[in-house]
Amino acid sequence: MFKHFIKATDRYTDKDLHVPAPYIRRTFSLDFQPKCARIAITTPGFYELYVNGKRITKGYIAPYISNPNDFITYDEYDLTELLHEGKNAVGVILGNGFGNQSVVGWDFDKADFRAPLSVSLTLTAEGEAESFTLESDESFKTAPSPIIYDMYRYGTHYDARLEIDGWYDADFDDSAWKFARVTAAPRGEIVKCTAEPVTLQYELKPVSYKKVADFCYLRTAYRGGEDVEFSRVKEGYLYDFGLSRAGVCKLKVRGKRGQKITLRHGEKLTDDGTFTLNSIYTYNPQKLDFIPNFQTDVYILKGNEEEIYIPSFTYHGFRYVLVEGITEDQATCDLLSFEVINSNITPRLTFTSDNECVNTLYAMTVAADLANFHYFPTDCPHREKNGWTGDISASAEQMLLSFDCKESLKLWLKSLRHAQKDSGMLPGIAPTAGWGYKWGNGPYWDAAAVNLPYLVYKYDADTQILCDNADMIAKYLRYISARRDERGLIAIGLGDWVQPNNRETGILAPLELTDSVTVYNISRRAEFIFRLLDRGEDADYATRLKDEILSAVREHLIDTDLTAAGSCQTSQALTLASGIFTDEEYPTAYKRLTEIIERDSRKLTTGVIGIGAIFETLVLGGDVDLALYMMTRPDAPSYGAMIARGATALCESLDENGLNESENHHFLGDILRIFVSFIAGLRLNPDLVSANTLLFAPHPAEKIGKAEASYTFGSGKATCGYERSSDGIRFYAVLPEGVVGSFEYKDISAPLNVGYNEFIIEC
Repeated sequence: MFKHFIKATDRYTDKDLHVPAPYIRRTFSLDFQPKCARIAITTPGFYELYVNGKRITKGYIAPYISNPNDFITYDEYDLTELLHEGKNAVGVILGNGFGNQSVVGWDFDKADFRAPLSVSLTLTAEGEAESFTLESDESFKTAPSPIIYDMYRYGTHYDARLEIDGWYDADFDDSAWKFARVTAAPRGEIVKCTAEPVTLQYELKPVSYKKVADFCYLRTAYRGGEDVEFSRVKEGYLYDFGLSRAGVCKLKVRGKRGQKITLRHGEKLTDDGTFTLNSIYTYNPQKLDFIPNFQTDVYILKGNEEEIYIPSFTYHGFRYVLVEGITEDQATCDLLSFEVINSNITPRLTFTSDNECVNTLYAMTVAADLANFHYFPTDCPHREKNGWTGDISASAEQMLLSFDCKESLKLWLKSLRHAQKDSGMLPGIAPTAGWGYKWGNGPYWDAAAVNLPYLVYKYDADTQILCDNADMIAKYLRYISARRDERGLIAIGLGDWVQPNNRETGILAPLELTDSVTVYNISRRAEFIFRLLDRGEDADYATRLKDEILSAVREHLIDTDLTAAGSCQTSQALTLASGIFTDEEYPTAYKRLTEIIERDSRKLTTGVIGIGAIFETLVLGGDVDLALYMMTRPDAPSYGAMIARGATALCESLDENGLNESENHHFLGDILRIFVSFIAGLRLNPDLVSANTLLFAPHPAEKIGKAEASYTFGSGKATCGYERSSDGIRFYAVLPEGVVGSFEYKDISAPLNVGYNEFIIEC
């Protein structure tokens, strides 16, 4: 399909060399009216595609984000209504994307795939008896565009004085332009992009703006670093959009030719209300050359008319924008609007209750999921934009509950498969340019290789994802088995990440416990996958590893009083949730968990690993009110403290105001699953038999008088909920055709019928 890749120049943007994004165009003539016409386009970076003057790009950043040595994707468009008999034109602007990054950190600047921007396209048209094909080649013409700098992690700089009017039109005179040159294709395979596109979701207007002057917006750039002032602003205007989301600003301005406007995007203010970027500039303080560009867009006016500008090839995570270079007259509410963008994944869940704090936390979780979903889940939309395996693994279930995102997750797993080493080792991020094997990985992070296929199968009955990833899983099991020590335990990766106050206390849960129990859970799910796929040898291997890990954990990490090593919330909750204790031991082990919680004054001491276990364990243990209290209490560490300090999306840390921590992270979002599946009681495919089954098993909380969750199946919407009154509790469920369900509450069990079901439990 793709014959040639072409380029405009041998140069590419680096930290010391900014190469403008190239215009690439070609006119062609048709001597017939097409009955069918299509174009396919691919690039290792990003593109904007124009046909006969119309931008037809599928979204804000296209085609995808991947390592070009592994694979790149292509997009297809129907041109039937855009082409006509006579002269036509196709035009492309190329952005750096993942294919060329000068970003400091994660070794992207050292990637061996970095190269001048290139593109390949094939256009075909069919008439009644005629046909036409256009392939990218040396006949295409090229010139520099007004995009004088772009890095999707940094931002875009645009000089409107360099615009070339009508460059994409068929009648444009490109005789002065240079010819493009054929260049080598990327090493990776070319596959169709099946992930949902990144598109505009809605637009936010500023809730306030004000003039600011003479302040420092970056004071220290590293955890524990010296209090050093890096960047200072003499004068600017601070715009507040009220919500922390991801996207870009649309600038609407009238001014003088050559006026330079700088937009700096941040997510929080200091305690005294000053704009700050400290939560974003966390890494590599010794390499300050990147600071002027990070989360920064620049626009230079052509002048004498109203100008509207939306940056290309980038997006940012922010709530606040510091605008520099405008006059007092230009500083109006209409100057900026926030174009909120994320992958266009389809919602399929709703939840509501009469508890305002719970509703807010649910909304904050969904907001963080979306702000971090740009082709695949990222850790944060500003500082990194990395596909951290642990973050994706931790949030996969809440995301699959909330959205139909299986296609995006399936394509991300392709990046993970390519990143796996022959030994079976997996990196901490995918896609990667080679970083993440020596640090940033380990069993809890690596578990994404198993958890995503398993959960996509659970929610969407997709067996193909199991087949696609079975070899990766089998290879990983053999790798991680070989990493056991003489006791049969594993301690090689990151531990209970973002545990509150860990800088003072250290990680409370021993790494050998969290790693080993995680491998036990990986082996259990792998065993299920291999049995389902009839891969007996791999299933038997998973069974042996599971049993051996269980034996080692019980022998070396469980005390005689059934306390897990570390005597902390994460250790005890994780071992309880993972089935480490026998049925006879469970009540005593559970009592130890509640004792530990009381010892800790009912404050959370869990990081991301413990969060995924503690609330479910407490709810199933009959302590839903304790779980809800720990979650929503207004003082840190808690989720309620996030609300108290003004957060509008889930944060990276449960700490009071975690030092340099992000205000938009999704990996602590398992609370969404607790609200939906345990409090409201809507559990999907509980026995892993059919994705069209549900269990209605509610756990009413004292401070939640009513709760309701709805989930959209292919055949319709199912709703489960309860409402408390002075007489008792009314439980109700509505099932669409094709969905099979059952109801469980304490000692009551009953099947659910299609349509409305009601159960009234008197006081």
